[in-house]
Amino acid sequence: MISYRYLDNFLHPQRISLHRALLARLIPVWLLLSLLFGGATYWLEARQMEHFVTALAEQAVLRFQTGSSPSLLAQAPKQSPELGAMLRQTEFIGVRLYDAQRRLRLESWQSPDRALPPAVAQISHWFPAVGQNHYSSLALNGRIYVDSLVPLVESNGTVYGYFEGIYPIAPQTASAFASRIRDILFGVLISCALSSLALYPVMLSLNRDTVRLSHSLLASNVELMRVLGSAIAKRDSDTDSHNYRVTLYAVALAEALKRPAHEIIALMAGAFLHDVGKIGITDRILLKPGALDAEEFTVMKTHVAIGLEIISEVKWLELAQEVVACHHERFDGSGYPRGLVGAQIPFNARLFAIIDVFDALTSVRPYKQAFPYEQAMAIMHQQNGQHFDPELLSAFSGIAATLYHRYNQAETAQLRTRLARALEKYFRRAQVPL
Repeated sequence: MISYRYLDNFLHPQRISLHRALLARLIPVWLLLSLLFGGATYWLEARQMEHFVTALAEQAVLRFQTGSSPSLLAQAPKQSPELGAMLRQTEFIGVRLYDAQRRLRLESWQSPDRALPPAVAQISHWFPAVGQNHYSSLALNGRIYVDSLVPLVESNGTVYGYFEGIYPIAPQTASAFASRIRDILFGVLISCALSSLALYPVMLSLNRDTVRLSHSLLASNVELMRVLGSAIAKRDSDTDSHNYRVTLYAVALAEALKRPAHEIIALMAGAFLHDVGKIGITDRILLKPGALDAEEFTVMKTHVAIGLEIISEVKWLELAQEVVACHHERFDGSGYPRGLVGAQIPFNARLFAIIDVFDALTSVRPYKQAFPYEQAMAIMHQQNGQHFDPELLSAFSGIAATLYHRYNQAETAQLRTRLARALEKYFRRAQVPL
């Protein structure tokens, strides 16, 4: 079996990644909850202040409607002594009266800040309906004011004007309000932080369980791939070293071509399972020491369809489909089962066709002895552009000697270890769905 010592090394980097992933999720959630609760608290506190000012305005309206004549609104716009007298009985710093057509008719001020009346005049006023009110805040010269607008209503419910009162927030009140908001926000931050810290070990434990289950499932799937590939490799050559070698050759060539990790994962699966369909071919044909006749070769070609049927039973093994289906296609279209030409053949299948033939030539088979490296490469170059993609064969030729000396005579245990390293590297990088 493959040693999963290297696959077990997933756990250490995943522990680090897991902490980072949890923190990357918890911190934004903590900040978001803090903003939401803090914003809601600020809104509620501000509404309380504005409701207080609106209540003052409504009291002033009652005083105006009972103690003053609505006929004041019929006067030309000017300062009114009567309105000034009423203002002094309220806590407002300024009062303005509008008629039913929302035109400003009267106003009175007792503010030492001459910039306040023009600033209030620039406010975009929204005139409320009966039973409603409107308020807005204004910051001017270091002071905060609340502007409240209330409708003036006759006994029959008709609006005959609008009362606007400007209330100054005392500096000590504003300071107390800011301190209260600050304390509440700090409390919210601490509460959310403590909640997040309390949840952290629970989430960490759950995620560790998930990682362990995923790791176990990954190991099981890789073992399934190995067992299926080795079952036929041992029938064909008395050893499953062929599968290890072709997989390592294929990975090295793909790396030299700078292929993405997910393609290399699919290539590894295809390399291990490329001939799995031969399990359905009789020993009489599979182990025949001589050349196959036409009828036997027709039977042999069915191993492609058998292989596709086998891997279709396991969704994870569908990664191997392109190589299993097309590794006997030839670049010039003379291959099988579909006679694909050139780029019609999937890239991984074109790449693996070179690897499969190279290892077949340089290793012992029931029907032949191993060819020396130089002779094997000469045979392959004779098929350049016919059996093989010229660009891929050229790339392989540049690294073939190194790979041959590294893997051709290597012990099966050494090949297993190297393959386990490749599995650890690419399964973690590509995040293959299980």
